[in-house]
Amino acid sequence: MIFANIVIWDQILSALEWLLNHYHDALGNWGWSIVLLTFTIRLAMLPLTIRQFRSMAAMQVVQPKVKQLQNRYKGKTSREDKQKMQQELMQLYKEHNVNPFGSCLPLLVQAPVFIALNAVLRYHIHPTGSVSFLGIQNIFVKLNELPTAQEYILIALYVGSMLGSTLLFSFVTDKQQKYMLAAMPIIFVPFVLNFSTGVMIYWITSNFWTIGQQGMIKRTMGHRFPQPAPKGSSGKGGSSGKGAAASKGGGKPKPGAGNGKQPDEPASAAPPRRGSGRRSQQQSGGRSGQRRGGRKR
Repeated sequence: MIFANIVIWDQILSALEWLLNHYHDALGNWGWSIVLLTFTIRLAMLPLTIRQFRSMAAMQVVQPKVKQLQNRYKGKTSREDKQKMQQELMQLYKEHNVNPFGSCLPLLVQAPVFIALNAVLRYHIHPTGSVSFLGIQNIFVKLNELPTAQEYILIALYVGSMLGSTLLFSFVTDKQQKYMLAAMPIIFVPFVLNFSTGVMIYWITSNFWTIGQQGMIKRTMGHRFPQPAPKGSSGKGGSSGKGAAASKGGGKPKPGAGNGKQPDEPASAAPPRRGSGRRSQQQSGGRSGQRRGGRKR
């Protein structure tokens, strides 16, 4: 086994075995003991989960700058350019205090737990009494050893809960990342068939825990996470700047604006109104005609 040579492996096995036996003595049911074990492990992982939320939120904020950096080095395939891009990318993460691997910590911690729980259920615990749970006949056998109907029900619950726990992450806005997250549960189906049914109960319970935990953390701690800047505040003088200027002026031109007149110019220098010259000419022409007519008489 891959984890057999790890020093802490025996400690993980012993802790899981002790917890399961302890919960079974209190509850008298192996299925509910696994559910309670899931709650215990997820509570212990809560600090890592909070760091995961922070890392994913910070990655979304810095993602536009990462894309600009990648576009700058697009088409450059030399080794020096690749090394320089990696250096600038790590410097960018350092400036914004972003850990690109922070979102993977819970998954890295749970992977040994999955393997250890499977080993505990199959080799370290000798169940006594009833081993059924919520219609499942035996939670200590492999998933593909169950009756077909029970196997399909567990697979459907696994895929549905995995999709809910991954796609409900509001920080993931990229379409490609969402497609990848949606495909992961289906890709893992052939692998989970060799796990114990109790491990699947643990996995499904953990996924439902994740769904509820995400909603609670977003409501209580969402204001602490870094939020991406609005699209109109890029500082390029776009539509937001024009709208702000128009709102300040109320849509009305300032006095003297548009006609070239200075604000301190006297009022007498104002140009005459249109049509006033024509009216004065018509009036003067009419008066001169009356005078001419009077002379002829």
